[in-house]
Amino acid sequence: MPAMTGDRLKSLGRQHGVYLAALLAVTAAMFFLWGNVNWHIPPADRWDGWHYRTMAEAAPGLSQVAAAPFRYRVLGTYTIGLLFGANSIAGFFVVNYAALLAVVLLLYFFLCAVGISRPVAAFSTALFTMNTHLFGLTAWLTFHTNDSLAMLFLLLALWATMKRRWGLFSLALLLGALSRETWVLAAPTALVFLWERKLLRSDLGKMLLALLPAVIATLLLRTLLRADVVGSLEPLQAFLRFAPKAVDPEFWARQFANALKPLSFLPLIFLGITLRWARGNLFMVALILLTFLSSLLGSANERLMAPAFVAFYWLLALIIQEGIWPHRVMLAILAAATFLSTLHYWYARFPLPSRQLTIAIGGAAWVVVTAAAIIFRLRTRRAATGEIPGKI
Repeated sequence: MPAMTGDRLKSLGRQHGVYLAALLAVTAAMFFLWGNVNWHIPPADRWDGWHYRTMAEAAPGLSQVAAAPFRYRVLGTYTIGLLFGANSIAGFFVVNYAALLAVVLLLYFFLCAVGISRPVAAFSTALFTMNTHLFGLTAWLTFHTNDSLAMLFLLLALWATMKRRWGLFSLALLLGALSRETWVLAAPTALVFLWERKLLRSDLGKMLLALLPAVIATLLLRTLLRADVVGSLEPLQAFLRFAPKAVDPEFWARQFANALKPLSFLPLIFLGITLRWARGNLFMVALILLTFLSSLLGSANERLMAPAFVAFYWLLALIIQEGIWPHRVMLAILAAATFLSTLHYWYARFPLPSRQLTIAIGGAAWVVVTAAAIIFRLRTRRAATGEIPGKI
């Protein structure tokens, strides 16, 4: 068995070593560049992270001031308090970075598993680490360990669904339920997967049984930890407060455009690939739509689209693999523009001097990627018909 394990590790190193090394280097650089929120000064000192810190500080007791729904998210808060004690601040740093690193590595291997080549998987995952709202903001908000853990367990649950490994699915959902409410998105997504793959008869019972631990954990958390705390919002209250934003066109633009800036329009430019992917993976389309609906329960807008990162970056990786790779100039444009879009007046170790400059740089990166992709698409299409050389 040890020899087999050693051989497997060597094989893994030969196949993925170079790409993992490059991806780890990019991730480390982005961790540094995203920096960390200064929780000592207003208004950050009273943001959601305050609730999480009070939960960790109260362990092994229970916080009397953390409001709902934050008080129900115990895995990345209460557990940190138990494990790190007086060093809970350091614990948040360790857990948040470790969870996000695990998300990055798991996303890379997931992309490889669904047919994306290793270099494209590494490149696409590196682009993910440069996404302000789906990755960078969670890295910057040091105390939002439950967000990074929820992303990790949701990805694991979705992958387990595709492999029909219901024991792993159940464990991922249970840990997700202890982290954040977004675990519930996995259940209807799995149901759509079974329907789409005509597996309802054979696997529906197993899936429903696998849901039970997460459902029970959620009910216990919301029963045993309920408290009359100022500022608490239960799901119906949150919906009534935030759902009216759905009539605002800016909200729609934020969720489906700004969340993926500057790569937002690649799925439209390469519409054929997008439609083929969507028709073959309706469960991932369902995940995107369910994530959008769940964003009506909060105020963070783009960051609330984070659970859909699996679907977004699978599609983007497929577009890069089938529509762009290995054209180096276009790949360089994608990488450079995506990196420039990380520059921010707030969410950064080295912040820009103003919001206006952030918008200007982000907008320029958006325009460059979109224009370059359109030109590239037109030229490659003409090249395929023999009209002009397919270079950019």
